[in-house]
Amino acid sequence: MSRVFAFIVALVLALPTSAQSFAEEPTPNPTVWPECAPGQIEVMLLGSAHLANHNLDAHNVDVPDVRTPARQAELQDLTDRLALYAPQKVMVEAEWDAERAAVDSSYAAYLASGGQTESRSEIEQIGFRLARDLGHSRVHSIDSRRFMDYSGVRQFVAEGGQIKHTMDYNAMVPERLRVDEDSLIRSLSLTEYYAWLNDDTALRGNHFGMFAGLLGAGADDNYAGPDEIAGWYSRNLKMVHHILREVEVGDERVLVVVGGGHVRAMRHFLDEAPHFCPTSPLPYLASDA
Repeated sequence: MSRVFAFIVALVLALPTSAQSFAEEPTPNPTVWPECAPGQIEVMLLGSAHLANHNLDAHNVDVPDVRTPARQAELQDLTDRLALYAPQKVMVEAEWDAERAAVDSSYAAYLASGGQTESRSEIEQIGFRLARDLGHSRVHSIDSRRFMDYSGVRQFVAEGGQIKHTMDYNAMVPERLRVDEDSLIRSLSLTEYYAWLNDDTALRGNHFGMFAGLLGAGADDNYAGPDEIAGWYSRNLKMVHHILREVEVGDERVLVVVGGGHVRAMRHFLDEAPHFCPTSPLPYLASDA
């Protein structure tokens, strides 16, 4: 493991564990979730853990099997709440070009089976379930996959480059994020967990480690760290572009199921685009919703 990757993993994962308080319901921060204007298409961004444990991210939560009867009931509660938003389209983190046909085929089989699937993925367990309950004929793929492999940063460090730091980043991590997320997802219902995950403090934490670990990687004409971050933003911008490709005249609301790390970047791009208005799922996940 390279020094830079070890730094990123240590910053994001090796945080001290403390008790998690839910005395206050997570609510959308009005300073970061805009008011929607007439004519804009609302896009609800549901940040998710990758429920199938595919281990493709820098930070992977160890998710217990969601196919148990208890977890299935929790998933139904979650999607029942999201269904109240009444989106006209459900979109998921599958590649727009390479995986679209497979998603279409899988969803058709899911409908034909009455909603049966062996997959643990949030694409099927949340996206397919919600779309079926709403009577949708399709689930829409929007991803433009680009994995952050840190190769340029690793090379920079291997050649003797130093990552510039100016502060104790661990001391800046909000108390709300000083939790063992593997334990958290086991101790909460899935609706409670998704409320925690989509709180603005947790969403910011998803970007905290990336910027803390990568922004300072570079010297002279080497911009290894910024280039890695730029690649991540490019992926998210293309995902928003694919949302625009998939919507139709008359659509008023869309719900997008993506990894939690995508939400802040996608929210920014959606807010900048006059076509769209990003919205939070938190009002639908509150205990009294």
